[in-house]
Amino acid sequence: MNVIQKPDEMFIGRDVRIAHNVKINVTERLVIGDRSALNEHVSIEGRDVVIGREAWLDEYAFIGGGSCFERQSTFRAGDFLHMGRFSHINTAREVRVGHECGVGVGTRICTHGAYPPQWEGFPVAFEQVTIGDRVWLPHAWVNPGVTIGSDVVVCAWSLVNRDLPSGCLACGIPVRVIRENEYPRALVEEEKQRLVHGIAQEIDMLPCETDPGIGYTDGQLVYGETRFDLDRRRIEGPGDERTERIRNQLRRHGVRFRYGIKSGRYVAWGML
Repeated sequence: MNVIQKPDEMFIGRDVRIAHNVKINVTERLVIGDRSALNEHVSIEGRDVVIGREAWLDEYAFIGGGSCFERQSTFRAGDFLHMGRFSHINTAREVRVGHECGVGVGTRICTHGAYPPQWEGFPVAFEQVTIGDRVWLPHAWVNPGVTIGSDVVVCAWSLVNRDLPSGCLACGIPVRVIRENEYPRALVEEEKQRLVHGIAQEIDMLPCETDPGIGYTDGQLVYGETRFDLDRRRIEGPGDERTERIRNQLRRHGVRFRYGIKSGRYVAWGML
């Protein structure tokens, strides 16, 4: 890790993985939550940066940019932040991102846009961006001053230049809401069973003579003595390499648990 500027206050959580060529240039406060990963060529700069637990910042992800050291600059992200390769969150002004948000490959979130002189009538913007929980922005562009609610999916290549309400599917250049109150949607029982069966196939854990495999009952994925409550996001029972494979595959399908293994059993984050 290349620390250009060590902040006055810095907290790196437990089991955080930081590649050797990550660049850190933060002046006042930097917080990286437990079990986060900062991969090759990630760059974080600014005045005040707080990232929650189990973040994944892929190669060349960048937090910072123009005016990021000014007093108006802060960045706050909840748990399970995902930043894809070459994504950029500009923090000239405050950026707030909720829990379980995905900033996909090549996505840009901008809090300022300026170059020609505003004195001569050219457009200049310096405004904060706010994003709720469970938002997916794959290869999108978000303009300064935008507020995005929770449970929102934005189609790839969209230009988000206006506020988006919670629960919508939005698409286009410029973006427009194409479906309101689309998310979250309760799956019917057949869809739930199909999802669990598909996950078992993906990680080759279907029942066989030597392995109980993955089962499903009453909203719970079951493997041996371990139960993953998919509705309440709870895990009960022992944890090992195979149950962790299940938990990781569920994460890939967007089903995330605030649990880890302690003394061979799953416990909530607060008890780790």
